[in-house]
This record gives sequence, structure tokens and C-alpha cells, in this order.
Amino acid sequence: MEFYYTPKQYISSGTLAIVDDEAKHLGRVLRKQPGEEIYVTDGEGSVFRCKINTISKELIDCNVIEKLSSLNEPKMKINLYQSLIKNPDRFEFAVEKAVELGVHTIHPVITEHVINKTTNKTERWQSIALAAMKQSQRCMLPKVFEPLHFAEALKVANGELKLIADEKENELRISTADIIVPISTIDVFIGPEGGFTAGETELAAAHGFKVLSLGPRKFRSETAAIYVISKLI
Repeated sequence: MEFYYTPKQYISSGTLAIVDDEAKHLGRVLRKQPGEEIYVTDGEGSVFRCKINTISKELIDCNVIEKLSSLNEPKMKINLYQSLIKNPDRFEFAVEKAVELGVHTIHPVITEHVINKTTNKTERWQSIALAAMKQSQRCMLPKVFEPLHFAEALKVANGELKLIADEKENELRISTADIIVPISTIDVFIGPEGGFTAGETELAAAHGFKVLSLGPRKFRSETAAIYVISKLI
């Protein structure tokens, strides 16, 4: 079962339309035909089982057979604050895998050790998130925000539990095994190459963050994100 996407504005009570590139992909590449059933998500929590009615170059009109809600979505909302990575491909990999694993939002963060501090490919990152949502059969499209400087990101984070992953020894450190109570929303900060500075970790602690230990091995930034999310979700 494959999931396809259309914004909520193209959905009514009994019909929906798939437009632009998504319509071209279904019609020209996948060769879908009238009468076939497909599953379409609005990226806001709903999935629609549909039957294709008509197909044109940039529009596919469908009749809605069944509406499903929150399909394949985790109960916990994880907001990932991922520091920018020197290699753009590795940051894109982190976005893709984070969405597949079930994150709720992604906030690119500029820290002291970030190399490419002016990098902003939000539109591309959002398109990667969309593809990952469909591939993993989720029905919530995680929003990818504009990059924020570290201090600003700390102020934005307001989860029930706030974590900053740090490889340095710290008496305040906890592990994922220590997180045992039901929690609805978690903010997770992942550092770039070289990790967070001592000053950044201290500032996060002053904002109510707990310092998260990733164990004895040293991970790449994108690996750390995948590790933490898979442990928490």
C-alpha cells in the first residue's frame, strides 16, 4: 500500500483532487488508471481510501471511499532540533530518517561549532520530509522550520521534557533508560560535528533541559539523531 499526498484545500466531504507534480507522478510514471483505488493523506492526520475518477495531465479527481485518522502515527510528539551539518547530504539524511521514525517537527539549529552558518534549504528539506512521510506511510507531515540560532531555539522549545544530547561527562546527565514516565512531547537537541560547547550545554540546563547521554561511543550528528529518536519513539 502506497501513500500519496494532497493538501487539505483539495479535499471535500466526498471527493479529493491530486494536483501538479503528484498528479503527474501517478498518471505518467505509475500509470494509474480510472477505477483504481489509492490511499491519499492530507499530511494533517487523515488518510483517505479513494477510487480514481478521472485523470488529466496535472489533475487526478478521486471519490473518497473511507477516511482514516492518525494511521501509523506515534503517540509521543518528538520535536527534533538538529544542528546543521557541514556535509549537506548528511543533514538531509537526518531529516529523511527522522521523519521515517516519526518526529513531529524539525528545527535546523545554528550552534557555535556549525560550519555553514548561512545554509538555508528549508524548501528542499520540506520536500524531503514529504517524500519520507509518504514512503513510511505516515499521515502527519512534519514541518521543517527556518534555521534558528541556538539561543533562539532554546526559547522556542516548550516540550514536556527537553533534552540536549552531549558526549561530555556531566553530573546532570541522564540516559534514555531513565525516561520511564508517559510523556506527550519531547524536544531533542542534537549537536553538529564537535558537539555542543560547554557554554551551550550550561545555557540549555538553565532553560530546563536535561543532558542526555548517548553511551560510550561517539556518533556522527545524523547517527545521534536516529539513535535518540529510535530509543524514545
